[in-house]
Amino acid sequence: MGKIITVGAIDDDRMLLEMLKNWMAAVPDIQLIHTAATVDEYLQLGVTNEIVLLDLNLKDDSSPAENVVRLTRLGCKVLVVSIIADQKYVIATLEAGAEGYLTKNHGPDALVTSIRQIATGELTPSQELAFAVTRDNRPARPQLSPQEGRLLSYYGRGMTLEAAARKIGVSPRTAEDYLNRIKKKYEEAGRPARTKLELAERLREDGLEDEPRL
Repeated sequence: MGKIITVGAIDDDRMLLEMLKNWMAAVPDIQLIHTAATVDEYLQLGVTNEIVLLDLNLKDDSSPAENVVRLTRLGCKVLVVSIIADQKYVIATLEAGAEGYLTKNHGPDALVTSIRQIATGELTPSQELAFAVTRDNRPARPQLSPQEGRLLSYYGRGMTLEAAARKIGVSPRTAEDYLNRIKKKYEEAGRPARTKLELAERLREDGLEDEPRL
């Protein structure tokens, strides 16, 4: 037998987690070691460098993209597994660092194949991924830090800069620095955002209008 692939799973469906445990027990080269209902709970286990099966929408209302970022920072490789095949979510989680995206209507063999591909550093193609990427006609989107994205969401939806600064817990001076960086990043992407009106338009174009999670 070759190297054992250790896997974790984050899903708030306890029955599904138990089914995964029982089913993977019969797969000789894959071991499901750690399970949790939320990313916070998973991080408390102190696990690193593991392949993680991550449900898209958890009951704690955490951001899917931010969940991916938190896990990849630990060295984990993330495979998003969801009942949803929405292009917006596929692209957002892949941009956040997920290795692949698989819907739950796929059979066990597809999941095993994806896990093995991720373990060996291969691409993990799927129908969901192919559909989302080939139809991604969004304008070039700059890479904003989490704090920059939160500031833009509040400020672009009408708050004053001072109020937005309070919302994200920084000083007005720091918020002004963030805003200047945001404008510069959009300018470099060929999408001017010099005025508040233009920033609001970029916010809408990039699908960032929703209330940010803090």
